[in-house]
Amino acid sequence: MHEVSLVAELVEAVELRADGRPVSLVRVRHATTIPEDVLRQAFDMLTEGGPLAAVALESEPFDVRLRCACGFDGPLGHDDLVGASMAVCPSCGELSQVPATAEIELIEVRLAT
Repeated sequence: MHEVSLVAELVEAVELRADGRPVSLVRVRHATTIPEDVLRQAFDMLTEGGPLAAVALESEPFDVRLRCACGFDGPLGHDDLVGASMAVCPSCGELSQVPATAEIELIEVRLAT
């Protein structure tokens, strides 16, 4: 499950940015190919018992889109991806390359006051 490794990198980035200071909020953008419940579950699992355990996680989804020769032009879901750079067209089943994009983007680390 590559989502856990992505969230592990996110947690590491938050800890580096916080530099030992308490954090109240982490805000991220995530590709819709990563289900929000999976993102939250991985974040909770990786921060449990640590300094980020009580942090609020806000997430904003964004679409990873595919334009296929069959005419499909739309967002991809989690099950449409094959690895990080390939997708199966939900309309015709053709294998296509998708543009590289960050699947999780750290937008804000709000320090506790």
